[in-house]
Amino acid sequence: MAEKMFSIMLFMAKGVEKPVILTSAMDVNSFSFMQRSSVKQFITFISRTVAGATKPETRQQVVEKENRVYAHARSDGLVCVVITNDAYPERVAFTVCSATLVEFGEKFAGQYNTPSSLVDNCIQWPDLQKTLEKYQKPAEADQILKIQRDLEDIQTIMLQNLDKVLERGEKIGDLVEKSTDLTETSKTFYKTAKKTNKGCCLIM
Repeated sequence: MAEKMFSIMLFMAKGVEKPVILTSAMDVNSFSFMQRSSVKQFITFISRTVAGATKPETRQQVVEKENRVYAHARSDGLVCVVITNDAYPERVAFTVCSATLVEFGEKFAGQYNTPSSLVDNCIQWPDLQKTLEKYQKPAEADQILKIQRDLEDIQTIMLQNLDKVLERGEKIGDLVEKSTDLTETSKTFYKTAKKTNKGCCLIM
């Protein structure tokens, strides 16, 4: 299986009811045209869920079927979430998170520090899509990022599946039902996929 990175998303998770998407980039071209809308919605849903469950100054990896969700949260509430398939190198994915946080923080300093004024996708960063394209080849990305291999001393939490990232006994199915990131069509698709034991859109 070829390595694939599906998305890079940046959130503000501090001082808000739920994490706010600051900016994002996605590549869903590997999915059928009919699936792409739902795939984008589930990427947003999963990324927001994991961003909200990642404690400040920690990293975590969530295993969800054949995919991996990597999250890195800073003390100021800025969180980067990357979703890849399971063939993508873990260390490179975490380094992408770290490097993206540093670059975003420097480029947009002061533009995301007032949570009450933030709305989804409030910061335009076209270069993030180029970054996603560049990281589709992790071997090349590893060379680009080699100077940042020594990641800061930060706690990394390894999780087995998405349900375990949730607190208070919540279940992913319940969050799907309540999610405003998903249309009714995507929610129905999720339920049908679960009943037939197939991963929804190959993402969940």
